[in-house]
Amino acid sequence: RIQILFETMEEEAAKGHKKRKAGAKFNKKKKQKLDTDLTDDPKKRNPKAFSFQSVNKTTRLVHRALEAQARKHVVPEVDRTPLDPPPTIVAVIGPPKVGKTTLIRSLVKHYTKQNVNTVKGPLTVVTGKNRRCTFVECPNDISSMIDVAKVADLVLLLVDANFGFEMEIFEFLNIAQAHGLPRIMGVLTHLDLLRQGKSMNKTKRTLKHRFWTEVHQGAKLFYLSSLSFDDLYNKRDILNLARFISVMKFKVLSWRGAHPYILVDRIEDVTNPEDIHQKPKCDRSVALYGWVRGANMTEGTPVHVCGVGDHGFTDIVTIPDPCPCPGQDKTTKRRRTLNEKERLLYGPMTDVGDLIFDNDAVYVKTTAKVNKNEGDEMIEELAVNKDFLTDRLQHRTIKLFSDDTFAVDNAAVESAEFDDEDGGQRRRMIFGNEKQSEEDCSDNDDEDSNADSGIDDSGKESDEEEEESGEEEDNTEEDVEGMVKWKVNIREKARHNFIKRQLNPLSLHELIYGTDGKTGGSREGLVPEASTTEDSTRYLPAHYSNWDDPDEREKIRDCFVTGTWNNDGSDDDDEMFDDFEDLEAPAVKGPDPHDQAEVDNKTETVEKSADNDDGKSSKYHRKKERLKALFDEEYDGNEDESKHFVELREEVDAQSRLNKDFFSDEPDRERYEGHRPGQYVRMVVAKLPCEFINNFNPQYPLIVGGIAPLEQQIGMVQARLKRHRWYPKILKNQDPVIMSVGWRRFQTRPVYSIQDHNMRQRMLKYTPEHMHCHATFYGPLAPPNTAFIATQGATDKKTSTFRIVATGVVLSLDKTVDVVKKLKLTGTPYKIYKNTAFLKGMFSSILEVSKFEGAMIKTVSGIRGQVKRALSSPPGAFRATFEDKIQISDIVFLRCWVSVDIPKFYNPVINLLSDTKVWSGMKTVGELRRENSLPIPVKKDSQYTAIERKEKVFKPLVVPKNLQKNLPFKSKPKLEKKRRKESYLSKRAVVNEPGEKRLITLMQELLTAQRDTDKRRKEKKKEEKAKREAEIAKVNTKLEGKARQRRKIFYQKNAKQDRFNND
Repeated sequence: RIQILFETMEEEAAKGHKKRKAGAKFNKKKKQKLDTDLTDDPKKRNPKAFSFQSVNKTTRLVHRALEAQARKHVVPEVDRTPLDPPPTIVAVIGPPKVGKTTLIRSLVKHYTKQNVNTVKGPLTVVTGKNRRCTFVECPNDISSMIDVAKVADLVLLLVDANFGFEMEIFEFLNIAQAHGLPRIMGVLTHLDLLRQGKSMNKTKRTLKHRFWTEVHQGAKLFYLSSLSFDDLYNKRDILNLARFISVMKFKVLSWRGAHPYILVDRIEDVTNPEDIHQKPKCDRSVALYGWVRGANMTEGTPVHVCGVGDHGFTDIVTIPDPCPCPGQDKTTKRRRTLNEKERLLYGPMTDVGDLIFDNDAVYVKTTAKVNKNEGDEMIEELAVNKDFLTDRLQHRTIKLFSDDTFAVDNAAVESAEFDDEDGGQRRRMIFGNEKQSEEDCSDNDDEDSNADSGIDDSGKESDEEEEESGEEEDNTEEDVEGMVKWKVNIREKARHNFIKRQLNPLSLHELIYGTDGKTGGSREGLVPEASTTEDSTRYLPAHYSNWDDPDEREKIRDCFVTGTWNNDGSDDDDEMFDDFEDLEAPAVKGPDPHDQAEVDNKTETVEKSADNDDGKSSKYHRKKERLKALFDEEYDGNEDESKHFVELREEVDAQSRLNKDFFSDEPDRERYEGHRPGQYVRMVVAKLPCEFINNFNPQYPLIVGGIAPLEQQIGMVQARLKRHRWYPKILKNQDPVIMSVGWRRFQTRPVYSIQDHNMRQRMLKYTPEHMHCHATFYGPLAPPNTAFIATQGATDKKTSTFRIVATGVVLSLDKTVDVVKKLKLTGTPYKIYKNTAFLKGMFSSILEVSKFEGAMIKTVSGIRGQVKRALSSPPGAFRATFEDKIQISDIVFLRCWVSVDIPKFYNPVINLLSDTKVWSGMKTVGELRRENSLPIPVKKDSQYTAIERKEKVFKPLVVPKNLQKNLPFKSKPKLEKKRRKESYLSKRAVVNEPGEKRLITLMQELLTAQRDTDKRRKEKKKEEKAKREAEIAKVNTKLEGKARQRRKIFYQKNAKQDRFNND
């Protein structure tokens, strides 16, 4: 029975329990569970503890949260980001001798693998697939620093770590803060002059924290340790700096986004030579080249050439980009890195780069080579020849072959131009006449293909070719007088070179690693021994193509410039040479099957890796889009809260799409919209002074900025100004200063004032010491909130003071600015009738009195009055009433305000027209007095004199005798009058008693003894004092000797350390 009971219990335990869903027990458990939930959540358990305690505090918190949310809202703007952005302007700024040129040369070497000896003008390099940089070296000139700060996107501030921060660094930082602070990175140089260890780390730390104080916390500071053997900085340091430059992002500043501007990297004088010949100092027409930046440059926009003045351009056209980004060509194959062809360098002023683009031609610049081919010799001969082609064609015809003639196009010859500027040779390509004879194409096909592919065929065969060509030229030089050398036996040369090329296939080793200039190698033995003899020229290959056949020529058409390149969308050099099939080469044995299998395996591996890269890139893009969506959601916030901003954004996006659809056609877009940022343009500016061309220096940056319609007017500008805290002097009223407002730099004479509580502009004679004031000056108008700086002069004097005198911002453009100053008029009364008085000397005519009727006047003693009516005589006299009777000796004055005239003085700074680039404008009165040694004029009335106050002597008090009788005894005068005769008592002698005599004698003895004791005490104290001083002097002498010895040891140690540092 027990066993059956256990089995029954096990069956019941296995059966599931049904929970109650109703009833008293269910309600009880439900209530317990609800109480438990309330106990776990403190907000539900005690809701009053988590409610707001103060209504005002809660209101402030809500307002703060709403303000923080509202600050995230940005008013959307129309997207004007160019598809092809212009190169980023990287300005290298620093004091002299800190390594600015060396840094630019190192960066150019890093990006382009080319050496640049000198840096003159902007240098543009390709730093990435869709990124370019223009490096500009800023000279140590205050005008150039101001101009560069207005256009620079990134600034590299160079600091000499061995010397420390110099004045130019802080000057530029203040200039940049006023004109829109760009991205700034610091670079420490001359670190190799510091001692390694703790001293160097301490110097770095000190300079870094000071740099952070001036720029912002966490600003990047790079260290350039030492120079390499080629006078360039360490490659690792330059690589770190170049990486930050390549990934840096920039924000378009408001001023630059609203104004178009061009950093000129090339100029050309296009003035008619006949005008210059007749009048050498005539105005010039100059073509300026550069990328458009900022806003769109439209036709008819007046421009300001910084350092030259306001001018208008007569023509502006878009020309091909001389330094395009590799990413702009969509047909090329995508790569992770740039090849050698794509590492472009463009700097016409620095004399680097092989191509210079113009609106109707392209100039090819060639340099001197040791081994030259026929094409180089042809270009050099054309450049060196001094005779005009038209004169030579009148006497003879040009023959390319011995039995053929060539008709010369005179129009094409007349349009040819040659230029040997800066020692280089340039040939102008004529796009209008591109027809060439088939023979000419067949003779120069290999040279063109080699030139286009970047191959120099002047390797091992150059010596042999030069010897052969030299022999043939010597044989035929006497027969052809005046004929250029490259035309001699051109058919024989072409045939001989063609045979050599067929016998000597290209070597991949030479194409990749180049040639070392040694003879022999893989090609040695392939050329017959008698290669220089006449028989070698008649050697024919196994298969000779007939170039008269159009089908044969069609096979090699794509090998030339006029052919169709890269039909497969690839321009890789290796792929191009592998796919090229030589139709005239002899039969070659096929490849090994084993090698072909290895090649196939490699190809499959590369394709798989490419697929993996595509998968990784797509995954990366998906992750990036997801993060962007999260950021947009957080940035935009709730649509209900920012509904207004959402509508604005949709409207702006719609406008952007409409602009892109409407301006799909490029000519229409340029006609309506203007030249967009990123386009390389050629701007012709007319009527420039001849000094601009004669004194042009490419080391000084040249900037052309567009001027808005408001900025073309000249008027009164009211600004808020503050003297710079580092400028040692205060500014005097109406002293000339140079203002930099917008693109312009001009000299003006500001009038300083301060605003009173009643909005009155009260003139100040000097600027306040540590507070702002108002400045009103005459000059070009500028929009409100435009920041500016002021300098005392544009000359580069050897001064140790700070050159930035003041900073400020434009407030308004009110033409009716009324600046007043105090004026006190004084007068004296000549008749007084109780509270009425007649005054004179304050005015000079009845008309002046009538203007001041009712004005308040006041005496020196403080009695107030009012001007009533003018009197007929004397002139200027008037009647006035006062609150009390005044004296005839009182001086009455009238306090009034008189308007101050703003001097209309506007003198633009034109420092680029000077040969020394130093501009001198109006000088201050103090400068003129110092130069001419003139004393300061002093008015005697304005001098302060010593005040002499005479002591007043009062009369003695005299009491009448009648009054003395009635006075009590204590009030009667006790002083007797001086007697003429002696009184009775004074005539009588005084006889002392014997006791009185003894007392007097005793007192005299005591006083004598006391005086003797005091005298001995003083003498003893004097002796003790002298003894103590002698002891103190002895101790001081010992201490001074020990101190002198310590100083001597200290100076000896420091002198050794200084000599060690200098060595």
